[in-house]
Amino acid sequence: MIVGVDATSLAGPRSGAGQTAASVIDAIVHVDEGVEVAALPIGLGTRGRIKRALKPHPRVHVVRSLLPARVAGPVWAHAEWPPAELFCGHLDVFWGPNLLVPPLVKAAGVVTIHDLAFIDMPQSRDDARRAELAPRIAARANRVVVPSDFVAHEVARWLPDEAPRVRVVKPGVRRVFRERGSVLTAPRREALGIRGPYAVFLGTLESRKNLDTLLRSFDLARSVHPEAQLVLIGPKGPGWDQVALRCANILASDAVRVVGYLPDEEVAAIVRGAKVFVYPSRYEGFGIPPLEAMVAGTPVIAAKTTALPETLGDHARWVHPDDVEGFAAAIADHFEGDADPSALEAARSYASAFTWADTALSMLEVFDEAVGEAS
Repeated sequence: MIVGVDATSLAGPRSGAGQTAASVIDAIVHVDEGVEVAALPIGLGTRGRIKRALKPHPRVHVVRSLLPARVAGPVWAHAEWPPAELFCGHLDVFWGPNLLVPPLVKAAGVVTIHDLAFIDMPQSRDDARRAELAPRIAARANRVVVPSDFVAHEVARWLPDEAPRVRVVKPGVRRVFRERGSVLTAPRREALGIRGPYAVFLGTLESRKNLDTLLRSFDLARSVHPEAQLVLIGPKGPGWDQVALRCANILASDAVRVVGYLPDEEVAAIVRGAKVFVYPSRYEGFGIPPLEAMVAGTPVIAAKTTALPETLGDHARWVHPDDVEGFAAAIADHFEGDADPSALEAARSYASAFTWADTALSMLEVFDEAVGEAS
């Protein structure tokens, strides 16, 4: 089977869509020797960055594209030209991991919708554009992949005609989090301004992640534990500048370190060394970061909302997303002493069941379905 993939999300710092794309591409060529991947960079000048982002493999190729990214989405949403095969050659199926499937001549189409935050919690003009384009892209695809039952229900409510073609495929956790490695080295911690003990957040720094609540609750927790520190890992996204203005005092102090986007190995080491992982997000289609914290052996506090209860099961401490004092109390509790080892091991065992190999096998089943329908 020859699989075309929209590789645009691999060209910059990894979002959830980029992590999913890279992990599935790597996994499907390992679980099935008959699979070949043609990764399509949608945008000029991105081919080299995408090649560096993918693990080298003889059955993974990055093809050339002559279509600017700013043109591709609008053109492909309204027209049936140019088809993906013009760039990739013969394809059996094309997968869009980030809500984009180009026109196709004979290949089947599969699109992933990670969540409907662009409708329920729009943050930018890009979200408005996605809300306009998504129904057309979903209608073009033979199958629509979502990461959770929560998103499946949301898509069925929003696009009832597409509901029969929706398939749930749960993501995995990165191998680097599974390894029982060491925490961040002292020199590197010093360079990043991280001192112990600390709480950690991992994800795009954007308004829908409810960072105002996180920062306010951490400030309250510090009134009991003044030695505590909060580390924010991830690229800045929509709404961060407004959050930074509202929380300028705490962000200006040594109590909070915004370390930005880091290599996977350093991210895992920071998460592994934290007293607690805090995830107050208001909207998640799945919630990979807290699941990765669990598999790393770090206790998790999370907002009880959207897909997070489905993903994390009984292994997180739940708080209402608007409960600042509740988050503060939960954070403070984790600076009182060490977490229960049996609870941590149960969480690690639960999270370890989410593997990218299983995700890849499920995706291949969806691809087969799509090809069968298109033929």
